[in-house]
Parts: sequence; structure tokens; C-alpha cells
Amino acid sequence: MKYAVLLQLAGTRRLLPFMLLSAGAATLGPLSTVPLGLLVSHGGATPLITLLLVLLAQELCTALREPTGTATARRIDGVLRGRVRTAASNLPLALLETPATQADLRLALHGHRGRTPGTAAVAAAGEASRLTSALLGTAILALHVWWAALLALTLSLLQNHRIATMLVGPGGADTLADSPAQARRRRRADYLAEVAGGPAAAKELRVFSLQPFFIDRYVTAMRAFLTSQSRGRRAVVRGYGTVLALQLLSAAGTFALLAWHTGTGLLGPGDLARCVLAALLVFAYGAGSHQMFELAHAREPYNATLRLLTPTRHRSTPDHATIAPKTTRNPRRPKDVSSARTAQNGDASAPESASLARLAPDEDAFAPTRTSFARDGSVLALDGVTFAYPGAATPLLRDLHLHVHPGERLAIVGRNGAGKTTLAKLLTGLYTPTTGTATIGTPTTGTGTPGTATPSTGTPGTGTATSATAAAVFQDFIRYPLSLRDNVRLGDPAFDGTDADVLSALESADALDLLNVLPDGLDTPLSRAFTGGRDLSGGQWQKVALARAMYALHPHGRQILIVDEPTAHLDARAEREIFERLLQRTRGRTLILISHRFATVRRADRIVVLDGGAIAEEGDHAELLAANGHYAHWYRLQANLITQDAP
Repeated sequence: MKYAVLLQLAGTRRLLPFMLLSAGAATLGPLSTVPLGLLVSHGGATPLITLLLVLLAQELCTALREPTGTATARRIDGVLRGRVRTAASNLPLALLETPATQADLRLALHGHRGRTPGTAAVAAAGEASRLTSALLGTAILALHVWWAALLALTLSLLQNHRIATMLVGPGGADTLADSPAQARRRRRADYLAEVAGGPAAAKELRVFSLQPFFIDRYVTAMRAFLTSQSRGRRAVVRGYGTVLALQLLSAAGTFALLAWHTGTGLLGPGDLARCVLAALLVFAYGAGSHQMFELAHAREPYNATLRLLTPTRHRSTPDHATIAPKTTRNPRRPKDVSSARTAQNGDASAPESASLARLAPDEDAFAPTRTSFARDGSVLALDGVTFAYPGAATPLLRDLHLHVHPGERLAIVGRNGAGKTTLAKLLTGLYTPTTGTATIGTPTTGTGTPGTATPSTGTPGTGTATSATAAAVFQDFIRYPLSLRDNVRLGDPAFDGTDADVLSALESADALDLLNVLPDGLDTPLSRAFTGGRDLSGGQWQKVALARAMYALHPHGRQILIVDEPTAHLDARAEREIFERLLQRTRGRTLILISHRFATVRRADRIVVLDGGAIAEEGDHAELLAANGHYAHWYRLQANLITQDAP
């Protein structure tokens, strides 16, 4: 039932033909017993033609139900995937990055073994059709031998349940591969196969002659998987044989009873023909069907979809508990989320299934508070911010207080793992503080008038989105398989810039030399997967990512630039040149530079030193050297490493 309610998502145009065909397939078989009985009893052309037409109609309904069912399932899945993608785009980034959420997204978007909530909804309708045929067959059989009809139906229901349990139930033949141990073996085998035969590691495999190494381990891993799988399936097949034997005995007993009644004159030839066909319909249900696999394997994708579309369920899981503040920024929730709160451990109850069919993602459930701000005078502010990743025992950042003034050049430094990248994501609004507030805008006036930003107060874990006013470059920048022009223009797709603007952005990132190595210049696809495409080195890609951010700094564009390790793939000379260009291009705007290279940040107006999850020091270069603290120690250490003579 919980899957069947999803059928309404397909829309009337797709659902009505599917339901009519399903109803025809369910009822025409039992209805064919009427002309069959007349044909056997009295003969004649009319019963024969009627029987043939009914059987033909049944075959047509059965044949056409499959493509209409496929279209129905695709529509349902399309609607749910659209809602899931919208919900995912509104999840806090820290929650989106958790393994549990990523696993839910894979299940919700790709299904499990090709089964999805849409295929389960269609399969549920198919099972209802099979059950209807069995019940109608029972009714026809009961008109003549009522107790045999009830006995046959009972045995058929029990056999269907037993077959489903053995094949797709816990420990069933088809679910053995989903056990934790088998899943680990299969993942290992799949990984080894991908490494051995894929292009990613092909260079090292051939240089070091590693193919036999990985192939041998793949064979070992797959043999371990298949050995356990085969052993379990053999045990299930033996049990399945027992069920089939019982079904054969029950069918033989029913047919023997019908033959005895016919021999004693209780049944005529026509009645016998009707009863035999009706009994076959009943026993056909007991034999099971492929639809039980659709229903069983769609369970996890369905539950994953439900968790993603119901924010309170996602936040209630152990992996996600630490990411949500005690008081949320936006209390609105979908109207039917209350029914979802009763579920435990991701299992969907019937009320929840009904809500999933109606549930659209609450786009504001996780969305930051939207406030206005002045583009000509923005400020970033962290007040009492503490942040902990989901499942972490201790916070990564603690009680941060940081205000960035308009036009300031701020550098944030610290050792690896100090939380610099996390701080960048807090400043860009991608992460929500566990406690404290993160705001963007001109200093608040408390009036809420345009041109101001009023941060929420007294509510832990609040913040505002900076996406409309800040451009950012992260360490794990994206390498889009698009043309060079499009890679740069993605910095602000709404800005109708010219090629001159694209070239200006490339120049600011010291990337104009790319035009000399790309055969079609700005039109060259940056991927070898395309004809005429070219791939770039790590340093070249980093320049493209910087150019993308520079493109966003057009006269009416972003007022803040946040760069996280912008020159990690570049040499010292290129690093110095790019930093000079960054200072020039961001003149009059706010620049936040995050780096572990202290020579790069010395020209910043203010330098903040992160250590132990807190701000340990801040000041300009000269002040921090004079303080002789962490910054001075690390700066001199790096300077000595650069200037010392080679041994």
C-alpha cells in the first residue's frame, strides 16, 4: 500500500491507461471462464468467438501494461528525483557531505539493483492485479466447491508469502549479496576491477606492471563473494523445492477433487472447465512473481527518498544529530512531516508513505535567512561561532569572533588541519554554525531597511547566505568538462559578458598563456572525452578556477573574494605574480586569502592565525613578527627552508 500511493505522482494521463490495462489483465482471465463453460457444455460459434476475444483482450492488456507501467514508473521517479535534488540543494553543506546523506542520495537517485520507488509502485499495482485474479478465481471455484476454494486460496497466500521470504526476505537468496559482509566483498571486487580495467590508474599499472597484481586480487575477492553467495542460494533452492512440491500436491488434490465431483455428477463438463481455469488462477498467485523483487529492492531507495524529503527525519539520525542547532532558523516544515516523525531507523510506515506522495521538498527548511545588503560596503562577521562536523566528538572551531571590514585584505593562516577551509565555508555561508551567528552586510542599523543586513540574535546556529555577494575559490575546485570560455563564464552566468571580459579574467589569473596551447582557443573543450578537447595540468586548472572567480568581480558583480589555497599547484614565482594580480583586481573590494604559505600573505592588511580551533593571534605582518608567537615561528621556519643552502 505504501508504494501504491505513489502512483498519483504519475499524473492522470499516464496513470489512467495503466490502471485500465491492469484492471483488464486482472479481470479478463476470470471472465473467460464464462464463455469457456458455455463452449464445453453446449459448443457453438458464439461462445468460441467470445472466448477468443476475451483471451485476446487479456493478452493485449498484459502486453500493453508493461510499456505503460514503465512510463508510469519513470514519471514517478522523475518527480521524486526532482524533489530530492531540490531538497539536496537546500541541505546544509556539512550535512550534505556526510556519508549517510551521500548514501541516501545514491539510493534515491539511482535506486538499488535497478529498482526504484517508481518501479515498486508499478509492481504494487501488478501484485494487486494478480491478487484480484486469484480472488475472482476463488469466488468462481467457491460457487461449486466452497471449502476447496477457501483451502486453495489459503495455501496460495501462504506459498506466495513463503516464496517471497525465501527469495527476497531477510536472508533470502536474492538478498544475501546485501548483507554487510557480502557488500564489502562485492565493493572490494568492483574496486579492483575498476582499477585493473579503467583509465584512471592505467599509467602506473603499465609502468609498474601491476595488472597481474590487481587481476589476481580481483579473482580472489570475487571468488570469496561468489562462494558465500552460492552456498546460501543452494540452501534457499532446496527450501524452494519443498514449497513447489507442496503447491504441486495441493493443485493435484484440488484437480482430483474436481474430477471426483465430475464423476459423481455433481459437476458438469462446463462447470469442470470453469473450475479448472479458476483453480489455475488461484495457484498462479501462489507461485510468486518477479514483482516481489521490485518491491523488496525498492525499500531502501524509498526510505532514502523519504529521509531526504523530510528534514526532521534526516536531522534525527545519529550521524546528523550534531549538525542541527537546537533552535532552527526557519521553523516552517512540510504540512505532513509530523507523520514522518513516528518512523524509526529509516523504516517507512503506512502514514509516511501517504505523505511521501504529497511531500514536496521544503526549500526553506534548511535555507539560510535571506537579508538585504549593500554591495558597496559589505562586511562578514562571525560572532561566537562554534562548528562541529556531524558525528565529531569535539568541535573543530570554537567561539570564533571575526569581523571583516569593507575593502579589507584579510589573510587567514594556520597549520594543516587547523580549520582554515572550514572557516572559509562558514564565511561563504556554505556551513551553518553549530552555535553563534554568521552574517554578511553593512553594519546593522536595526531598521531592516534595504542596504542593511540584520543578523539573527539570540538564536544559535544562524547565518546568512553570501552567495549573492561573494566569489570563492576552494582547494577542491571543479574541473568542468566545458569550453574554456564557459569554464570562466560560470563565475556569473547571469552576467552577459563579452570575450574581452573572459580574457580580462584569464589575465588576472595569469592564464592567458592557455590560449597558446589550446587548439580552438576559448572554444576548446577542457576534456579529452570530447573531440578536439584538451586536459590541463593541476596548476593550469587552478588558474582557470581563479579566472572564474575573477569573472564574477565585474563592475556590478561580487564585492567579496574568498580564496582558499589559491596557488597550491603553482611555483613560488607564479604564486607571487598571481597574488599581486589578486590585490590589483580586488582593489576597493574585500579579499580573504587562506593559505599556509606565509610569504604570500605578508602584504595583507590583517593576518589571523588559527590554532587549536581558535584565533590565536591577529595583526599585520610586522605586528605578528614583533609578537614572536606562532606566526613569527612559522614564518621564520618557512623562510629558512627556502633560503638555506642545499647540502
